[in-house]
Amino acid sequence: MITATNQMDPASYLKERVEDQLSYYEKAANKAKRAYTRIQITIIVLGLLVPVVVNIPSEWGNGINLDIPIRIAVTIMSLALAILNGILNFRKYGDLWLSYRMTEELLKHEKFLYLTRAGKYSEAETAYSEFAQSIESILSAEHNKFRSLIEDEKRPASKGEGKPLHSG
Repeated sequence: MITATNQMDPASYLKERVEDQLSYYEKAANKAKRAYTRIQITIIVLGLLVPVVVNIPSEWGNGINLDIPIRIAVTIMSLALAILNGILNFRKYGDLWLSYRMTEELLKHEKFLYLTRAGKYSEAETAYSEFAQSIESILSAEHNKFRSLIEDEKRPASKGEGKPLHSG
């Protein structure tokens, strides 16, 4: 609730800002983790299947020639590997998962310190304002990391320089 002096009371801030952001980051982290895990597992399985398929004899049983089907299968699997690696690199699911999870944990940490009036929140007069500052700093840092991740993708790599593997 915002009062006549345009200040949000602590209970409203906890519910409308902190809990809302905790929920968002938990869902976003879980979504990024699922995408990252699924793509990585698929890459591993395809990577293991390619050499197996390549080593299937081209003549099978009653003189059936498998040369063309094997080539098609290997080509499709190789293309799928390249596409999945591209998606993983472009979408940065692993980086996002870790970043969102870290932000969620930082928010929880500050929330519980505030609720127990521990550490920097032990002074009743300044606890709420320090808490709000800490929460907003954490969120601002996360937004800046995300923006940096996006800008790194837009920025062309200089000659002779690769893009960093992990930003943040």
